[in-house]
Amino acid sequence: MYDLLLTNAVVITMDEKRRVIENGAVGVKDGRIAFVGDSMEAEQFEAKEVLDCKDHVVMPGFVDAHGHGGHSAFKSIVDLTSYWMPVMTHTYKNYITDGFWYNEGRLSALERLHAGVTTGVCVLGSQPRCDSPVPAFNNARAYAEVGVKDIVCTGPCHVPWPHRFSRYTEDGERHMSQVSYETVLESLETVVSELNHANNDRTRAYVAPFGAVTSVDPSAPTSADRCVKLTEHDLKQARDMRRIAEKYNTRIHTDAFGGMVHLAYQDKENALLGPDVHLQHCTGLSFDEALIIQKTDTHISVAPGMRQLVNRTPVIELLELGVTVALTTDGSMLTSGFDMFDAMKRAQMIFRRAMNDDYYLPAEKVLEMTTIDAARCVGLDEEIGSLETGKRADIIAIDLMNPRLMPRINLIETLIGNGHPSDVDLVVVDGEIRLRDGKAVGINEREILLKAEEEALETAKRAKHLHPFAWPEKEHWGQTKIYFDEVRFDLDENRKDGGHY
Repeated sequence: MYDLLLTNAVVITMDEKRRVIENGAVGVKDGRIAFVGDSMEAEQFEAKEVLDCKDHVVMPGFVDAHGHGGHSAFKSIVDLTSYWMPVMTHTYKNYITDGFWYNEGRLSALERLHAGVTTGVCVLGSQPRCDSPVPAFNNARAYAEVGVKDIVCTGPCHVPWPHRFSRYTEDGERHMSQVSYETVLESLETVVSELNHANNDRTRAYVAPFGAVTSVDPSAPTSADRCVKLTEHDLKQARDMRRIAEKYNTRIHTDAFGGMVHLAYQDKENALLGPDVHLQHCTGLSFDEALIIQKTDTHISVAPGMRQLVNRTPVIELLELGVTVALTTDGSMLTSGFDMFDAMKRAQMIFRRAMNDDYYLPAEKVLEMTTIDAARCVGLDEEIGSLETGKRADIIAIDLMNPRLMPRINLIETLIGNGHPSDVDLVVVDGEIRLRDGKAVGINEREILLKAEEEALETAKRAKHLHPFAWPEKEHWGQTKIYFDEVRFDLDENRKDGGHY
């Protein structure tokens, strides 16, 4: 007897043959997929629960191969500023309570659940917070409660070391300390050893240094004349990341930009390249770096944004070279959130314009890049990413009965072009229903939302440098452009307060 049987749906399997079954059914037993086929054939099976999914698409849950823990709480605060990275890095390092990572984590997981994301990467903060294992533990606990699979990613920040971090006790007292690189390595080992395969294997923990190379710009491409030689710390960090990943049989996830891949490849023994690595962003990669990616079988994930029109990731070239490329959200932001439908639409628009060719990235390809290709990117394609017998039962159902998705002609193109998270009304993770009729199961959504809001407001009040962003004095009705009459974030003052990036 099956535990769950979904019938009468259009089933998009994403299996090797990319079957689309017009009147399909999916059976689930013991958390895994036991049947994928025609609904007429499924009538012979008994199940503890049968759901009639008429007028629905049933497909594998989305896999978001890169996002950030923390951002969900601040998406409306620091959006309009060129200082986003230093502002948020300073906030995450010095003004966050331990409980923040739990309360924000539940908000983040809940948003992903509603968007049909059944597996998501969480890089803790902007530069990863790894002075203590507590942020990772609390993030993983939050995701486990909501029911979304969590890939916790943390590791060393950028140079120079040490870094100053603050912790807050329950009475609100701030405790500051200078944290060494060696302390971060110890914390990282604790996170990976205790969280990888935790929570009934719904939690994975990957090694995630802030950048693949430490000696160049960590957040933008670096010109060839500055990409000359790896430093001793470059070599040491790569060696340490490899050691920890191999010791605990886990994977590596890190950011990379133009110039980094060329430099990393100089380290023939420990370079953060290869089939156990996926690199995020990769804007500004040269073609020779794309060839290195191909040669090393490194996987790439990319969040399509408008800046790609200026300095793009060579997504089309990488795909043509046979590289695995996943589309990601990069976290919950004011303009998009954890919306994989939006990521697919933006990818088509941006990379078609970048190539000046409207025929790149057909709907079927971008759907692969958020399901089976994304699962392959994070090393989980044997377990998730498609509806196949024996795989873990991560399934979503999309309601087609709304004006945006009708008529049902060229269905996959319609889903990519007009789909929205609000169309997802059923989410199953490891065979458990976690979203039914658009409502989360087994958790109090209102309590999660209000507690996350309370945490965000308390953080903004505590961190005075956030005040001009959270409560701006000037409004802009009738204006066509924003102009500023104040410096909202003084980098020099921040450095006096112990901040560096």
